[in-house]
Amino acid sequence: MKSLALKAMRTGFQLGSAMAPRTTGRIALRLFRKPFDPMGPNAKKQQVIEAGRQLFAGAESRRVPHAGGHVQAYHFRPKPEDDRGETIAVVHGWANQAYFMRAFIEGLRTAGFRVVAFDLPAHGDSTGAETDPFDGARALQAVAAAFGPLHGIVAYSFGGAVTAFAVDGKPPLAAPLMVGRLAFVSAPDAIVDITRRFGAMTGLGRAAQSAFEKALSSRGGRALDELKVSAMLAQSDRPVLVVHSRDDREIPFADAERLAGAGSATEFAPMERLGHRRILYAPEVIGRVVAFMQKPAAPGL
Repeated sequence: MKSLALKAMRTGFQLGSAMAPRTTGRIALRLFRKPFDPMGPNAKKQQVIEAGRQLFAGAESRRVPHAGGHVQAYHFRPKPEDDRGETIAVVHGWANQAYFMRAFIEGLRTAGFRVVAFDLPAHGDSTGAETDPFDGARALQAVAAAFGPLHGIVAYSFGGAVTAFAVDGKPPLAAPLMVGRLAFVSAPDAIVDITRRFGAMTGLGRAAQSAFEKALSSRGGRALDELKVSAMLAQSDRPVLVVHSRDDREIPFADAERLAGAGSATEFAPMERLGHRRILYAPEVIGRVVAFMQKPAAPGL
């Protein structure tokens, strides 16, 4: 069924690309901004949601105003005797929700951190039907303002781009987000690589692809070629940890290598046989991220 739907979508976009590329590009942008999981619903994903729901029942729940609606946020506190007084935000990936960051939340809280998780716009229990990295970055800044200051951020996949844009703070954002340490797990580098993979998946022709990318660029007020997480990291001496599995089929390992080579204070933790999704629950990954966050924040941040 999923393969038939994808085939029909590709046929439609191929025809539209030939007949009305500008219109097709705008339609592609709307689809690009709608969170959907190409894997579709499945039993394993539902198990993750149910397990997360049980953990999140014990958190402080708060709706943080954002873009005329709200993002759903959750605040976890450690045991009083373990409380370090430092807050870590966790940012989930595309077509996920905060529940998927459960293992990081448990590991960080056990280590004495206060942890803030939230559903990105148009995800989970947050409002909205469409989103993109710019919108997500604004939402992260709103959550940080409500719960911060932040000692660190742990960002997964699409959440890595969201986090980089929020910390960078250039247009269309108004100011940078101040945070001490960043951990990127299975994160992408260049946004243009993502748009090209999207175009290939949907069957966009060259003119429609150009129209689609121009429309996305106009939303951000910046050329897509400028939107590289590695370039943003290179402008900062903030401590960064990059974790990525060599067999990731969704975000190429080469992206992680570019991120790891960008900053002067970057640690690189290549992983084996964890793919793009198992990495979220691997004890060796959780342990490496927690150990990184236990280090002092960078001076002045």
